[in-house]
Amino acid sequence: MKKLLFKVMFLVMLASMLPVQVAQACSGFIVGKGLTSDGSVLYGRTEDYPYPPDGGRHNQNYVVVPAKTYKEGDKIQDESNGFTYPHLANEMKYTATYDSARGDGSNGNFGAHGFNEAGVSMTATVSATPHDKILEADPLVKDGLPEASMIDLVLPRAKTAREGIEIVAKTLDEKGSAEGNIIMVADKNELWYMEILSGHQYVAIKFPDDKYAVFANTYYLGHVDLNDTENVIASKGVEEVAKKADHYKTDQGGNFMIAQSYGPDEYMERNRSRTYAGIKHMDGESPVTYKDKYYDLLRTPTDPNKRYTVQDVIGEQRNRFENLPEFLPDDTVEVGKDYDTNVYKYALGNENVIDAHIYQIKSDLPSEFGGVLWLGLAQSRNTPYVPFYGNVTDTYEAFKNRSEKYDGKSWYWSVWHIDQMVMKYPDIFDKSIQDKWKEKEEEWIKEQAEKDTKYAAYSDEEAKAASDEVTKEALERSDKVFKEIKAVEAEMEAKIKKEKGDDADLVYDGYNKANLLADYEKSHKKDSKTESKKEASEAKKADSSQTLWIVLGLLLVAVLGFFGYKQVSKKKEDS
Repeated sequence: MKKLLFKVMFLVMLASMLPVQVAQACSGFIVGKGLTSDGSVLYGRTEDYPYPPDGGRHNQNYVVVPAKTYKEGDKIQDESNGFTYPHLANEMKYTATYDSARGDGSNGNFGAHGFNEAGVSMTATVSATPHDKILEADPLVKDGLPEASMIDLVLPRAKTAREGIEIVAKTLDEKGSAEGNIIMVADKNELWYMEILSGHQYVAIKFPDDKYAVFANTYYLGHVDLNDTENVIASKGVEEVAKKADHYKTDQGGNFMIAQSYGPDEYMERNRSRTYAGIKHMDGESPVTYKDKYYDLLRTPTDPNKRYTVQDVIGEQRNRFENLPEFLPDDTVEVGKDYDTNVYKYALGNENVIDAHIYQIKSDLPSEFGGVLWLGLAQSRNTPYVPFYGNVTDTYEAFKNRSEKYDGKSWYWSVWHIDQMVMKYPDIFDKSIQDKWKEKEEEWIKEQAEKDTKYAAYSDEEAKAASDEVTKEALERSDKVFKEIKAVEAEMEAKIKKEKGDDADLVYDGYNKANLLADYEKSHKKDSKTESKKEASEAKKADSSQTLWIVLGLLLVAVLGFFGYKQVSKKKEDS
């Protein structure tokens, strides 16, 4: 009984620590086609895994999911929270970047992002936490639509970006949402941005061509004309729920403000630091300050002639406050060292990034191609961003490796190891590895532009038949780049041994300082009451289902403990 009791108690404690919203530190960006140098739409996200003890050590797989047929009654079965949804009889092929741990009952798929065969692309999601009052009025739904199933729900079905949003909206109306989330869905004609605001409320907008956006784990939508059904898709009760929650916020003109009504009263520091740094990276002359109460979603560059490139947005995802000398990344603090939270902040290019991706959508490319994915697995600060078209039918073997620990045949783990060596030995490597990848990316961008011109001239029939050609090119490029990655890795190991000795730590076990800032804030009670309240609020709101499991587990422990006590008492009486 005692062993059983301890096992149950251990499992309960473990369950209480497991994250429900895995991408709780993601950040996203959008650049409308009117603001890019080549007229393409640029959008993307960094997916962070900031959870101890592993932090950013969380393998990812870039794969192709083939088209499938299903019989009546077949359903999506989400292992993360029990969400189910009927499959279509025929579902399309799509790409996805899954967690390697999918399918073992512990995690969920978390497809992250991808293209489908209709040319629709999507990234899901940037997690966000609704306000406490909102959650009381419209709670999240334990087995509602989770981030873990978003890609697998939308991409097999959606023929257009708008339809992708409508599929999510319909599912939320029927099943509710398990989390607060932000998603983006695009096709060659338009991009939609959607905030999932509570259990059943949401607002999506067609993103303007002349704006850019930077957002990190909270809501940003201001006033939206809910009657403009051509450019807005919204739940019916979005204003009523805010009023019911007694958290209905308006601007000075009395216009309903979405993010202020549904989001936190103040930004968490990690959200503020990334949003501010991203805006200042994209527009150094922007008048925003670090202390602004809210950051607008839709932004216009200060310089009306400013045009953005793929290099610009890769730089945004790698940003480590290079343009803000008053700040330093918190993952550079020595473990156990006291530090100033006014100086050390959570960076966009942080140690917890497990997948960075940029989607470049060109309207002159055939729909079958979707556009170009610039994929940077592992930490964005030292990963190469490699281009792939959306109509590939297979991916390189190193992308499919599902090892939970370092494996030299894995793309993710090899790049992760390179990053670990850079961060362990900054005196040896400094910026040299990132500079090497930047040089390579310049080459790939030129090569990709030539390919884009070639494929833009394809007829409809040629475009439909091009997938084999495109896949062959992608596999050849992947093989060449992976060999370069392995050569860099070997050169770095040799350099470390030369300068530090043959017994130097080559950091195969990792050098990650996951959640250093959060740990510091918890252990230092001298921090402001405001920060403590915000941290407590975030923890409280992580997920209502998690709390339910903890309560049930504790009740089980109590019951087992009671019977254990009765058993011991009986033995004493018998003796």
